[in-house]
Amino acid sequence: MKLLSVIGSIVLVLVPHISAYTPHNYYPEHSRYGSYRSVDHDSAPVEKSSDNNTGDITSVLRQNGLTTVLDLMSKASLSRTLAGPELTVWAPINEAFAAVDSKTINDAGLLKDILNYHLVSFKNDPKEISSIQNDLTVPTVQGEVVRINIYRRKGVSFAFKETVTVNGARVLKTIRASNGIVYVIDTVLNPKDLEPKNTQMQVLRSNKEFSIIYKMFEDLGITQISDKYRPKTFFAPTNAAFEKLPPGVLDSLLASQEEIGKLINTHTASGIYYSHGLVSGPIPVFSGSNLDLVVSPSGVTIENAKIIGFDLTETEGVIHVIDAVIPNKEEAPLCPAVKQH
Repeated sequence: MKLLSVIGSIVLVLVPHISAYTPHNYYPEHSRYGSYRSVDHDSAPVEKSSDNNTGDITSVLRQNGLTTVLDLMSKASLSRTLAGPELTVWAPINEAFAAVDSKTINDAGLLKDILNYHLVSFKNDPKEISSIQNDLTVPTVQGEVVRINIYRRKGVSFAFKETVTVNGARVLKTIRASNGIVYVIDTVLNPKDLEPKNTQMQVLRSNKEFSIIYKMFEDLGITQISDKYRPKTFFAPTNAAFEKLPPGVLDSLLASQEEIGKLINTHTASGIYYSHGLVSGPIPVFSGSNLDLVVSPSGVTIENAKIIGFDLTETEGVIHVIDAVIPNKEEAPLCPAVKQH
């Protein structure tokens, strides 16, 4: 049975000038997978799907000015793959490749690995998407999966409008070809994002800026979180965020497993909310309370914290980086957000 995919008509959620944050241990030469990066997500408008293109995927990419991905596919000896039947292509816009450094482009094996991650060997038709699905994974030619999220919200006359992402990258346009579907996206995807070993705990462990929050998980006896437990969004305070707390507060937190559990639950929301799925309003967290999320032209805040890094993909969901510690909310059972091993 074919896996279902995304719709062609989508609407942008305004999150201007945000930054992407990803693990330092993946592709260290590749700036997309390095540290913070400013991104203007309004630079490319969202367009409806197009059924007026003729020819195969190669012709469609050329007709729509997606020349960089087409040239790199040729360089990686993937032109014949593009000619195959029933193919889905996640095609980054030309500007997205500016974040990929020359060492990555000139590494034949790495380049082919990345590009194969943008290919699916069957057609994901946008008309087949279920009205109740909002999170699904699809296997790629490269071997790892990509995660598709559909964010729905009520529009005029109660009509539903949708924003679609793949590993957090926004789908800008859907184009039909004679041998498949092309989804134009605004970011080059990282094949390491959804590798089984790239769990939430691994991401926190591998980034020194998260050593304090990671120690809190360790103090609860947690060194691994099951990716099968439930999908989640974690708002991760940096070490600098903890260091801004009043004197003695951090020591008090670290001295109490109960308070640590409350803190982790307060920073964890059920469901996967990439930056393009964030909208102003209350967001329920595992502590049983709601946090106030505000999306504005100046950025995104959650309670007293500003989100300073977005869309760190991992197997259990997504991590956003925040610059302040959110005060513990309502009392809850000790850390149901995580599962001890």
